[in-house]
Amino acid sequence: MRTLALHCLFVSGLLLASGCGEDDSKPPEDTGPVALDADGDGHSSDVDCDDADPASYPGAEEVCDGADNDCDGDVDEDGGSAWYADSDGDGYGDAGEVVFACAQPTGAVDDASDCDDGDAEVHPGADELCDGIDNDCDDETDEDDAVDASTWYADSDGDGYGDPNETSMACSQPVGSTADASDCDDDDAAINPEASEQCDGVDNDCDDEIDESDADDASTWYADADGDGFGDVDSTTLACAPPSGYTIDSSDCDDGDAAINPVATELCDGVDNDCDGDTDEADADDASTWYADADGDRYGDAATSTVACDQPSGYLGDDSDCDDSDASVNPAASELCDGVDNDCDGDTDEADAADASTWYADAD
Repeated sequence: MRTLALHCLFVSGLLLASGCGEDDSKPPEDTGPVALDADGDGHSSDVDCDDADPASYPGAEEVCDGADNDCDGDVDEDGGSAWYADSDGDGYGDAGEVVFACAQPTGAVDDASDCDDGDAEVHPGADELCDGIDNDCDDETDEDDAVDASTWYADSDGDGYGDPNETSMACSQPVGSTADASDCDDDDAAINPEASEQCDGVDNDCDDEIDESDADDASTWYADADGDGFGDVDSTTLACAPPSGYTIDSSDCDDGDAAINPVATELCDGVDNDCDGDTDEADADDASTWYADADGDRYGDAATSTVACDQPSGYLGDDSDCDDSDASVNPAASELCDGVDNDCDGDTDEADAADASTWYADAD
């Protein structure tokens, strides 16, 4: 029996000679040059573009290492990161325009969050504005945190004036709100800065004052300087309540004298004491009674009189004439024997008559 001699030569794990297991006495056949796989990547040097690098071979994943990993003749063509177009130069990229490259391409960034790559003012982190645009790329437009959002005030009573203590921020006016913040009672539509002030204990016009003089129903009050309860028509003020030193009456004709007013007693003093527009009229408390002196004898007729402060023409303070139609009949006249009471003493033709006769007794 023959003994078979094995002659097997391996280089870097690859078989370089055949005939292992055969009789070494038989010379090997000549099969031509043998392809080597020096880097052990399973690809021989005749197809491997870099048989010294086990990461480079046909079909290998291209990576960013400056080598032609997949042996297609290009270097770093398919590997690397995703880069996104940044057309507006704001540092944020357009997710719809992506390229893969090992090095950052000009005009591209590794961010894909820009929602408008044509406007450098629109990107994540930008200030939201009230302009109908999603400025900060949060999928919302003109939200309440916009830097130029307006402050709106609740208008619960619908009078067009808002409550300064109930606010909201928004780009557009919310329902039930207003840009005004001057309402002092947002539960009453009759109370607002344009309302008319009333004498009702309420600040109707929101001016921080109550029942002031410009109230629609404020009363006119008249100065009562002399304190007699009657006011001076020429010295007035408007107020809801009576001011000190004023009265609702306006009939005083002399507010410097408490004795002169519409209920005062008229006197014969040259003053209109009772403010009736007349002075020293017949109803004056101290007016005198005057008697007619029709016959001009300086004696008046008690039956014909008048009351006045001043002596009327044709009248006297005397009332002793017993016949005011005859100037010769009066208290100073001489009694005559004429059947007339010439001296107004109530007797007629008495013995002291100026023309009385002397009579002598005729006893027998």
